[in-house]
Amino acid sequence: GLGAALLASSEGNAAFGALALAGALFHVWNHGCFKALLFLGAGSVLHATGTREISRLGGLWSRLPWTASLFALGSLAVAGLPPLNGFASEWLIYLGLIDATSAKAHAAIATLPALILMAMAGALALATFVKAAGLIFLGAPRTKAAAHAHEGGPWMRAPMLALGALCLFLGLAPVLVWPLLHRVVGAWNPAWNTVTGLPSLAESAPLLTLSLVNLGLALVLTSGALWLWGKVHRAGLRRGPTWDCGYAAPDARMQYTSGSFGDLAAHWFRYVLLPVQSLHRPKRLLPSSAFRLQRTPDAVLTRVIAPLGVAILRVSTAVRRLQHGHLHSYILYLVAGLLVLGLVVVLGGKS
Repeated sequence: GLGAALLASSEGNAAFGALALAGALFHVWNHGCFKALLFLGAGSVLHATGTREISRLGGLWSRLPWTASLFALGSLAVAGLPPLNGFASEWLIYLGLIDATSAKAHAAIATLPALILMAMAGALALATFVKAAGLIFLGAPRTKAAAHAHEGGPWMRAPMLALGALCLFLGLAPVLVWPLLHRVVGAWNPAWNTVTGLPSLAESAPLLTLSLVNLGLALVLTSGALWLWGKVHRAGLRRGPTWDCGYAAPDARMQYTSGSFGDLAAHWFRYVLLPVQSLHRPKRLLPSSAFRLQRTPDAVLTRVIAPLGVAILRVSTAVRRLQHGHLHSYILYLVAGLLVLGLVVVLGGKS
């Protein structure tokens, strides 16, 4: 969005830049809402289970209904799905980029890949959070910690509820923030501030239309959910075990794990993610054991940040040996430093 705004400024302040910039600024606010909501949801799960390993969770929806519902709301928002706030800001950016493709040839060359990449990013975000929400909150508990998890107190739920309400409000009524967006865009580039005071209906038309569409969609979804809930209860249906494909006593291990769910993507990006695999093949006619374990560690954390932290600690430990309290040694350090500085100055002057 910011790139399209800069491109529009170089094109004589084309109108598509105002839309793209407004969408980018709006998305910053929205991102602060739904990403904070997801972080708090992850913290609630960690507080309830004591683990961050997705493969050790599962079945938490019935145990953490508030956390699960709000995490699902944040997942839909971060994936940019209507009628939530992530879709509203991305819609403005999409409109700006689409308008840019019809402006000039080089503007189209610059913005068309951005459109494709935005669509790909939305699809990957949806797949990622379907995995996260499904494997954490659905299915059966995989460990005792998950089976005995319980919801946090009101002080843990209240911030998540506030952020969830903001995600809904900014998605259902984005037109209400258009006056502020218009002022900020006009401050960034006065050429786009074509009116004084509140913007006209024509200028806010994209968000006004989106507000009406999102409100209608929310009404349809809510009505459908209530109708389905009432039909299920009126029918007198009973709960039963999931069909177990012939297994007499299925257990929690007979579920998709996070590794199996993301195996295809991990294979595509294996040169970046560097998955670790342990394989013990079956031997003889009646093998006693066989297994295949694969996990994808956090490549940046384990291969960049952790080694760098170890190196810094080693250097710091070595430097500590110089701090021994002997004054004559400190004077020697200063004299040696001054000599080195003088040598550098002399050599620099000669060169």
